[in-house]
Amino acid sequence: MWHKLGLLCVLFLGIAVAAVAGPKSGGVLRVALASEPGTLDMQLTTGVAASIPARHVFEGLFAFDENYTPRPMLLEDWELSADGKTVTFYLRRRVLFHNGKELVAEDVVASLERWGKYGLTSKALWNHVQKLEAVDDYTVVMVLDQPFAPLETYLANIYGGPRIYPKEVVEAADAEPIPPEDYVGTGPYKFIEWKAGDYIKLVRFDGYSARDSAPSGYAGKRVAYFDELLFYFVPEDNARLVGVQAGTYDYAVNIPNDLYPNVEGDPNLVPIIVDHPPVYPVALINTISPLTGKMKIRQAILAAIDMEPLMLAGYGDPKFWKLNGSYFAPGIRWYTTAGTEAYDQADPEEAKRLLKEAGYNGEPLRIIVAGDMTAQYNQSLVVADQLKKVGFNVDLQVYDKATFFARRNNRENPEWELAFTFFYTIPDPSLVLPLNPKYAGWWDTPQKRILVEVLNQITDFKVRYKVWEAIMELWYIEVPTIKFGDAFQLHLKRADLKGYGTDYINMGAAPYFWNSWKE
Repeated sequence: MWHKLGLLCVLFLGIAVAAVAGPKSGGVLRVALASEPGTLDMQLTTGVAASIPARHVFEGLFAFDENYTPRPMLLEDWELSADGKTVTFYLRRRVLFHNGKELVAEDVVASLERWGKYGLTSKALWNHVQKLEAVDDYTVVMVLDQPFAPLETYLANIYGGPRIYPKEVVEAADAEPIPPEDYVGTGPYKFIEWKAGDYIKLVRFDGYSARDSAPSGYAGKRVAYFDELLFYFVPEDNARLVGVQAGTYDYAVNIPNDLYPNVEGDPNLVPIIVDHPPVYPVALINTISPLTGKMKIRQAILAAIDMEPLMLAGYGDPKFWKLNGSYFAPGIRWYTTAGTEAYDQADPEEAKRLLKEAGYNGEPLRIIVAGDMTAQYNQSLVVADQLKKVGFNVDLQVYDKATFFARRNNRENPEWELAFTFFYTIPDPSLVLPLNPKYAGWWDTPQKRILVEVLNQITDFKVRYKVWEAIMELWYIEVPTIKFGDAFQLHLKRADLKGYGTDYINMGAAPYFWNSWKE
């Protein structure tokens, strides 16, 4: 009897220990991406596929916490002068790059200067930078000509944002994307290999200097529990799903919503519906095209579109989407209904009237889309049909993703009028991509420039909110971009993958895998 009781005690003790078992080091994490990035040089790309591996390798001066508040990352501290024009950054000491070199002020200065010249999201801030200098090895001073309210947000942003590289890497690359052999950062994982068409391989960086603050979103302490991270390029939707089911992959992004019934109820899988924050499917409009450079043509396109069948085509079951004309989703503090009376008009007669007033004469309306972006491709078919019915001569052009982005971003010869894509939620409207005149679509009117300038100067939230409402009103008048609604992506992970989306905050469509492990 005592022997049996002893065995039961051992059994219960084993269960209790297993229940409280913490993170476990070792092993390989395999992630299925929906596409192959063009580069991991995040100063020169806004691609989410690139950001997922890149954020494990490269870090910035700040990082966003779970509330999208910027927190120091490579900084020990920082201070702002009373007039808001002088910023002093104090670097953390003994932070190592993956090549063994210590991060010092000259690396920060070189990285920020390159970003200021060539970065995709730098212009609004860099227009006000008068001086940037290294005072000593661990102190950088930035002098502005006027206060810049979203400074920390700009420095925390990874999409086209100021990642910090070694000075020699920055100087060698200049305006060109940094080549893979020079992917040297300060993150918890270091770059090892990029096998074109197959995978990106990262390994744990044993010299990593983690912050000692609690993990929160992308901020705080980062621990590399896995020995290796492998990011596979798996453009075929069903292959990502089957790969996670079979255990070939531990995590897969962007599973089509119509495949949800295939995984619901499987005890080995955890479907993740990313409903907050959502993504925003949009059509960019080329405002420098001879055709869509005419505001009435853009207004006619907006008037013609019926959003509900469009969202059904892209995202299926309404559990994966909502109609919403505000740039930001409800629940986000920047949400507003300003201007949205022009959203979801579904008014063919109004569209025809506007076309007539614009003097439309059957010129081709070139729509470009990536065929391997399933939701966007499906939506482009619906929009093309709706626009044909009001009289547009639609030329729908389907490309692979790399070609799509190359054509979309070519300002010198922009051979398109509409381009289908989607945006991720960002923490501040100053980072909304179409507000950047360098972003595809190239919206740059005097009214917009004035409003953006005011938005970036004012620090009081209530005043900035009123300015953002004015921008939204202008948005629906000038129509540089058409937002279709709020969409909720479906990701999928194996049940034995812990950390992401369970013990740590779910940061939406761009997952991270430090502080994660497998049971």
